[in-house]
Amino acid sequence: VSASRPSTGSASRCMGLGVMGREGLPHCARRRAMLLHVLVSSQLWKFRPSRARAASIDPFFERLHNRYILLRPGETTFEAADIVDSNPINKGSRERGLTVAGQAQVRRSVESLRERGVDAPTVFYDNGLVIPRARMEPEFRWLEARGLGALEGTSLHEASARMRALDTLDIDSSAEPADDGTPNDSVNDVFSRMRNTIAKIENSYGGGDFIIVGGDATVLSVFAAAACGVDLREHSRFELRPGAFFDLEEVMRESKAGRFRAMDQSWPSAEEIAQAREMLREMGPRIFSETEAGSWVLGPKMRR
Repeated sequence: VSASRPSTGSASRCMGLGVMGREGLPHCARRRAMLLHVLVSSQLWKFRPSRARAASIDPFFERLHNRYILLRPGETTFEAADIVDSNPINKGSRERGLTVAGQAQVRRSVESLRERGVDAPTVFYDNGLVIPRARMEPEFRWLEARGLGALEGTSLHEASARMRALDTLDIDSSAEPADDGTPNDSVNDVFSRMRNTIAKIENSYGGGDFIIVGGDATVLSVFAAAACGVDLREHSRFELRPGAFFDLEEVMRESKAGRFRAMDQSWPSAEEIAQAREMLREMGPRIFSETEAGSWVLGPKMRR
């Protein structure tokens, strides 16, 4: 993963989708930054033992009549810097968008999808600020990234492992709530939101290719697990790399046959993280104009 500098124009939140399709899908989308993850003391976790529900079998997903492509956004500036950025209030920030490397990741997936014949899809994406264009459908809440509550602004890598461990115990557990309004979503919360989106598509469209651009990897892994009838506590098996995609029909087929293999994940090196954090410092306090979580990266003299 590269910690390359984000572009300075409106394409900094670009999903890379502008090169796809006859209609020319938006070259930019100020989507919310990426995933989340973080190492913090166990005191930040709020375990809420549930009725051991896993919501692993839902007949709704056995009747899907549209083709779904699950596309994870490319690497973001905060992801490259190993900082959790899950508060939806920040998703309109251009500086929190995709790095140059993140845009390249998505463009590679776009080209691969075109080779598969997906050249004029309808795209549902997590974005409340971009003016919709042809064949683009923004979701203002349902596809938002999983909120990590009090973990906002902390280290993303080790929190990812913590979240996986938490999820395997109970799909109704979440991190402690934050005092800055960052949601603290459980897997079940994410599942409910995602199911609403898919139900709307299934009820409104009679067939076609649909690209689902989730706010983070969890939105898409939960969808894939539910569609495959897999216990949602094991959703991380379906986690995508930044900018990568799944053709849901293929995933369901491979899972049913017992041939599905989890995608290898990659994390930025310590050097790449240091470079990405230096870029955030160059941007200055403006990137924390809405919330101060993570502003420690600016240093003691500049921290909000």
